Amino acid sequence: MGLRAPDELLDREDEWARLERSWEAERPELIFVMGRRRIGKSFFLSRFAQATGGIYYQATRRTEAEQRASLSRRFGEFFDDPGLRSGAVLPTWEGIFDYLTRQLDDRPFLLVLDEFPYLSAAVPSLTSVIQRFWDHEWQDSRLRLVLCGSYISAMKQLEKVDQPLYGRRTTRLSFKPFTCREAAQFVPGWSDEEKFLLYGTVGNLPGHLAIVDGDQSLAKNVGELFLDRGGRLLDEAEHMLDAFVADANVHYSIIEAIATGEQTWSGITKRVGKSGGALSRPLKWLEEMQLVERVVPITEKNPGRSKRALYRISDPYLSFWHSFIAPLVQSGSVGLADPDQMWTDRIRPGLDHHMGTVFEQICREYVSLGEGLPFQPMRVGSWWDSNNQNEVDVVALSTKDELFAGECKWGNVSGRDLQKLRSRARHIANEFKNVGELHLGLFSGRGEFDPVVEEAAENGEVMLVGPDKLLNR
Repeated sequence: MGLRAPDELLDREDEWARLERSWEAERPELIFVMGRRRIGKSFFLSRFAQATGGIYYQATRRTEAEQRASLSRRFGEFFDDPGLRSGAVLPTWEGIFDYLTRQLDDRPFLLVLDEFPYLSAAVPSLTSVIQRFWDHEWQDSRLRLVLCGSYISAMKQLEKVDQPLYGRRTTRLSFKPFTCREAAQFVPGWSDEEKFLLYGTVGNLPGHLAIVDGDQSLAKNVGELFLDRGGRLLDEAEHMLDAFVADANVHYSIIEAIATGEQTWSGITKRVGKSGGALSRPLKWLEEMQLVERVVPITEKNPGRSKRALYRISDPYLSFWHSFIAPLVQSGSVGLADPDQMWTDRIRPGLDHHMGTVFEQICREYVSLGEGLPFQPMRVGSWWDSNNQNEVDVVALSTKDELFAGECKWGNVSGRDLQKLRSRARHIANEFKNVGELHLGLFSGRGEFDPVVEEAAENGEVMLVGPDKLLNR
């Protein structure tokens, strides 16, 4: 059976194909789905449930009794049960799954429990109940049970060795943010520069990108989404952790510190005003939630213990918000000053500097695809020396010890940039020691390369990458 993905589902072909394979399996399937909020999980799963004729249920932060009543009503609507439809409630969670078991036959059946951590928080014994049904009643069925959640650390906890569902998961889908190339598809009529700037301001989450009006300019969209009192992205960064952590002040402070330039452990602790011990757990939690990433030079042999680690914000939206919008909110300017004037005076002049780091991220995404490289990369990252004096923005390794090193410039790339790249690439090669072939690349967000650089490219000494390749025009 071929399940056709709906046209409005953008760039989730791999996830759809994997879930379709689970749908066609002869055995029962227990599927874990996780990913950040606004990443499109619910949209995707509700469409898959529609395509398969299954049940999609999204939990909320309610009591156990309210959750049970709501799911009972959903069963009543789906199975056309007059009693449940009219308000009867299945008395226990065992009763709910007993009811479901009686409806199963030899055909595949899909049940999606979205925001599952809300359910398990309201019903601590729920995973044990599911374990019993999975081990006994459902082993001869073709049930496809999907447990999905935005609380990534809670979803990962389901697979820990001391948890009831340990070892029972058959498939796991981790939804990733969109690349810049994918984000650009939301605004096909925009210029290359505005597509890059969209990624650097609105970010990489489908739920944010979907509210952008492609018929208006970037400036107008930023004005409506960020610089208006009713803007949909005005305060999301301030409240994005509230549903997961009761007291998230330290977590928000860590994000702000990293977003505004503090990338080292010592810099973050000094900025937040807490000891390293007090920050260790919340910082690790932010990594698990895919909001912050810990990165080390690609040459490090023991990344987990490296003292050269830096921290980066994963979503450009957060960096943009903390750098540009937070000061305007704190000064009371939003809602008073004209959005067009704030864009012209307070935001646009600083965007080129902001895009420097964002553009490096865009280039690493591109290299990860392997396009234009003489090899398929096994690892992609960046490199800097122990004194943080020299760095290379993009580094890729092959399985055969080939090395690619790339320099990223938001604007013009000069001969001096090429010289620096050649020198620094040799430093990287020396750290690896076993490097065979060395390949160089120069990236420009505006497609501007000096004649000396273009000549080097013609001679096969360096690969040049501009907007046309990065955006796949």
